[in-house]
Amino acid sequence: MKLLINAFNLASAGGLNVALNFLKNVPFLKTEADHIHVIAPQACGYEALESNIFKIHYLPKALNHWMTRPLMDHVWYPKVLNEIKPEIIFTMGNFPSPVPYKQVVLLHLPHLAYPEDKALWNQVGPEIIFKIKLRDWVFRRRLTHVDLLLVQTHTMLKRLLQVYPQLPSIQLFPNAYTLLNSHSTYELPVKKQPNLTYLMCLSRYYPHKNLEILVEVARLMKVRQMPYRIFITIEAWQHPKAKRLLEMIAQASLADFLIPIGNVPADGVASLYQQVDGLILPTLLESFTATYVDAMHFGVSIFTSQRDFAEEICGESAHYFDPLSAQSIVDTIHAGYSNETNRQHKISAGRLRSTTLPDWPEVSRTCWELLVSLAENKEINVKQ
Repeated sequence: MKLLINAFNLASAGGLNVALNFLKNVPFLKTEADHIHVIAPQACGYEALESNIFKIHYLPKALNHWMTRPLMDHVWYPKVLNEIKPEIIFTMGNFPSPVPYKQVVLLHLPHLAYPEDKALWNQVGPEIIFKIKLRDWVFRRRLTHVDLLLVQTHTMLKRLLQVYPQLPSIQLFPNAYTLLNSHSTYELPVKKQPNLTYLMCLSRYYPHKNLEILVEVARLMKVRQMPYRIFITIEAWQHPKAKRLLEMIAQASLADFLIPIGNVPADGVASLYQQVDGLILPTLLESFTATYVDAMHFGVSIFTSQRDFAEEICGESAHYFDPLSAQSIVDTIHAGYSNETNRQHKISAGRLRSTTLPDWPEVSRTCWELLVSLAENKEINVKQ
């Protein structure tokens, strides 16, 4: 099989992790007759995979931007394809390419499945709305170039079938869970106080994470002198609104309740989980986040948005609130820690749930077998 894995727009966050984890398992799956080509962005971690297993084609930095996407799609990429002539393309980065080859697409951009969520669109702002509408337009136009669409959750599958009536074949590609296993000790930049309960909001800044609501949450906690504190891990450089959020916290004198600790290095996350009592995520949108599963594994309480994506991943292991209501968030946290029997029940359910998720070798093997099967199907060898 001559396979092209297209990961050119997976350069950060969850998308990058999915691509790297899949590629790390390919050497254990391929045969000597298989030829694997990878298109990837530069300086994101793909360099560590270079070997005689893969032929990696790096996307020029000038083309790694949504505004230069047409140039990449219609000039640079077709040239690479003419050199490779793959039997099948695995596009791992959401958007089909308009090329005459058999193509499997992995969609993990959840925005496309929530076109009627007014709360979400009010939160992200006009710039993000414009980009999403553009992406939706591109996605719809290129569905005819897709032989098989893969999604990560049942929630996404159900929603996409409602939003896009002309979908090609669609299957579940469940996100795998990689157990956090680090012996590095992370030292909190602040000293914890006795008789206080510490939660963390472990997230970079993205508009859809709805982190601004935590300012009002902290204000309510301060007014009532409640024994809860929240660590927040954003930094000003992550987004213009991240800087404004940090300024809001300082101006309102809330840094003793909503405590900025900055970015936590990847090898320190496991240690951080062992130093907090709970996880809080007021997010409005996710595809699949391992943050929930990490919290389940480490036995910390989960307080998160009552949204379908969260309920599918967490089930009965989480305490759910209305992410648009600071009052609901505060009440849910207080109720959670006021009923220790119920809280421990949810923690136990989460630990069990985290053990049922497939690992990357299992998910990668299933996907590989699917690609091989499609590549060997001579009836749909090349789309005309």
